[in-house]
Amino acid sequence: MDGFYYTIMIYGLIAVFSFAIQLLLCFNAEKIQVKRIPVYVILFFFILAAFFHIGAFGTGFLSAEQIAAFLIAIGAGAALLGNVLAWVVYVIRKRK
Repeated sequence: MDGFYYTIMIYGLIAVFSFAIQLLLCFNAEKIQVKRIPVYVILFFFILAAFFHIGAFGTGFLSAEQIAAFLIAIGAGAALLGNVLAWVVYVIRKRK
């Protein structure tokens, strides 16, 4: 297998893991603040990726920090996709 497929599988696992955690929190937690914890973690990773990208931690044209920012942002995007799908499932199931 190529490295591309491994990367897709890893980001897919991140999305599934994020979906499972968010869905469990949506159905079992009573307070909205607890339900939002995964969203805050994803927001933290997007901010971290932004700091890496703008060069707060390194300089260079396409440095390792910017590559890390790209990978972190994609991982956070996959987790965000899992969270959004979990919230959609929760809202649909709650209306029944």
